[in-house]
Amino acid sequence: MFGILEWECIVQGKELENVKQDRKHSKRFERYEVSENAIYFEGKYLPVSLIKSMRSQPSAYRPHGCCGIGIPVFKIRVEYGAEKPLVLVIEQEEKVEELLDMVIKANPYITLEYYLSPHTGLKPEKISPPLY
Repeated sequence: MFGILEWECIVQGKELENVKQDRKHSKRFERYEVSENAIYFEGKYLPVSLIKSMRSQPSAYRPHGCCGIGIPVFKIRVEYGAEKPLVLVIEQEEKVEELLDMVIKANPYITLEYYLSPHTGLKPEKISPPLY
């Protein structure tokens, strides 16, 4: 029942050599783990060397569908050359900044983007739920 979890690379042919050892040196960011070599999530991983750009923006998570007040979160959109990007959802802004810093330090060629408000042209604060 409890087998050894085999971590699967989401880009075939770009697997890391020693995933088990790499994960020992990773740091946890809510439900993700990040090392110098990869981002680990849900039994899969993305090598940091394949990441082309990352974008952070405030959003809201609605656990029970589309209606109601959402939980304020940040989404990190990770572009790595595939049709669909990897989207990481993190609640704490400090963790977002720390994760981005760690990944950029491991691969300085990543383009880092921040969502800017179309109304103010500034980086918005965390989205707060509306008060009714």
